[in-house]
Amino acid sequence: MSTNLPETVAEGPVVLPAPPRVVDDLARDLTHAAAAVRAVSRAGRSGGDVAVAAYTAVVCTGRSAARALEEAAAWCRQAPEAEVHSMAWARVPGHCDDVYEYRVTLAVSFPDHETGEHSGDTHHAPR
Repeated sequence: MSTNLPETVAEGPVVLPAPPRVVDDLARDLTHAAAAVRAVSRAGRSGGDVAVAAYTAVVCTGRSAARALEEAAAWCRQAPEAEVHSMAWARVPGHCDDVYEYRVTLAVSFPDHETGEHSGDTHHAPR
């Protein structure tokens, strides 16, 4: 099987410039989510907790459910250090009537360079 992907990964952090719109959208979303958390806290609810977390969302698309899942698996193979925290599934309208595309969205994090810890929750079953 031939791919156009490099055999090795560059060492050190890779910095990709984020378009200003992406940065603005993320800042807006986090601001609104944090405001909602503060509102819940002021309401005096007890017995639970609400937090805001920002994860990287990887969206894998295919013409069939199987193809979308194959794309997600291929991405995971290329990023073995990624921790998948959650997965969302969607079937959305495609380019014409009666055609759909399938999307698998993975919420992932990568280990901290200093501690090696991932920033999100992951279920750990007993061995």
